[in-house]
Amino acid sequence: MTEAKVGLIGIVGAESKQDFWGTMERVAAIGYQGIEGTPGALLEGDVGENLQRFHDLGLQVLTVSASRERLQTDLSGIVAEAKSLQAPRATVWWGPCETRESVLQDAALYNEAGARLAAEGIKLCYHNHEHEYRTAFNGVCAMDILAEHTDPSSVFFELDIAWITFGGADPVAVLRRMADRTPAIHIKDLFALSERGQFTAVGTGVVKVKESIQVARETGIEWMVIEQDTLRSLSAFETITVSYLNLKEAGLLS
Repeated sequence: MTEAKVGLIGIVGAESKQDFWGTMERVAAIGYQGIEGTPGALLEGDVGENLQRFHDLGLQVLTVSASRERLQTDLSGIVAEAKSLQAPRATVWWGPCETRESVLQDAALYNEAGARLAAEGIKLCYHNHEHEYRTAFNGVCAMDILAEHTDPSSVFFELDIAWITFGGADPVAVLRRMADRTPAIHIKDLFALSERGQFTAVGTGVVKVKESIQVARETGIEWMVIEQDTLRSLSAFETITVSYLNLKEAGLLS
């Protein structure tokens, strides 16, 4: 069984803008080991010195952002950014899935861009929301179409267990089916499924958090990234602390 590392995306964004290094020190002190997206402060001034300071805190940049448009127009910029930050992945955070043809067109784009990124040692990942599971064409959901028509050697997935749940699918089953193409997952929770956006600290909602992490550990998924799109009752630092400690209390972290 593999011990997955714990990363963080968002939640403390406002705090990071006010005091980047102080925020990163507090994040690392809780136990987080990586940050997703591009921490803008690292690209200001001497990137090498900034990155060394970041690494000295025990933190890594886990991925850089790569929109569909940017894959078409600025692939070299994505490569340069990922390499300068020593990020192993570039992630597409959204695809519309309006028609089956549009999904296939996106798959072709990801195949082409993914192959070029793979040649540079960078994994291209696609991050889901709920609509890829709620939208189906001829009985096949858009996410499965995307997975079927992309190259497993160069296109990967960063699966979000809360959005999978809200999309009406079982995150445990999805993770088991797609684990070999999933280097990282988003661990997020919802206090109810009656409407969109009912986020809560990890371990306090209805998402199969424990079961999903167990699958991640069993199948060798490397990173679990904590996320909460909007705060509920706690502050940002309370949220990231409680989420981390809930996982630790459940025996899911060492």
